[in-house]
Amino acid sequence: MLGSIRWNLVLGLAGMLLTFFFSLGNNGFAVSCLRALYAFAAFFAAGYLLRGALQLIVASADAERGFGPTADPQEVGAHVDLKTPDDESELSEMLKAQRESGQSGNAAAAEFRPLEPKRVFSIEGKDPEELAQAVRHLAHEGDH
Repeated sequence: MLGSIRWNLVLGLAGMLLTFFFSLGNNGFAVSCLRALYAFAAFFAAGYLLRGALQLIVASADAERGFGPTADPQEVGAHVDLKTPDDESELSEMLKAQRESGQSGNAAAAEFRPLEPKRVFSIEGKDPEELAQAVRHLAHEGDH
């Protein structure tokens, strides 16, 4: 089976709590508890069915990919090569080229200019009374 019995317990408890709270509004406390107990048993059993179905799906998908007991023992598992290729020679060539051209990191930083976008809208030179009227109009529209 896929997973462990914890999945059945979680599914059973979730079904029990949902059934209890939905049943409590229309039934008494004792009847709600009894129905919640029945719901726990039903959801717990449904958990086994769900885990079995998932196991069949996963097993068929693994068989299609060639995993599982039919695969060669040499192909089972994965090997991760954590060694990176040696790029030290390329790095030293790049540093030599930069040194020969006379550029340094400080020169590139000195060329930096922050972005200065043009102003799309400016309120300079407008009549203060006209601006106050616009604000009053917008405030009046916001009230409705």
